[in-house]
Amino acid sequence: MKDAAVALSYTGNEPAPVIVASGKNELAKRMREIAREHEIRVVEDPLLADILSDVEIGNCIPGETWEAVAAIFAFFRSGIADELV
Repeated sequence: MKDAAVALSYTGNEPAPVIVASGKNELAKRMREIAREHEIRVVEDPLLADILSDVEIGNCIPGETWEAVAAIFAFFRSGIADELV
């Protein structure tokens, strides 16, 4: 499994979240650094990142990842993530 990072966007206007950025190895590391510098939430899920990093930027996430991604979005929306910081 490679080191991967993926940025997602979901406005509700698409059928599923969209890949807006993706990187592997050093680029993945830099993406996480930049996200943290800008206080963007980062979730470490190497398997999910590995799967999503193979999706072309601008495309929706594949159906087999919907449940995992939905759980992450729900966790952030619940406010629990804010309490853990």
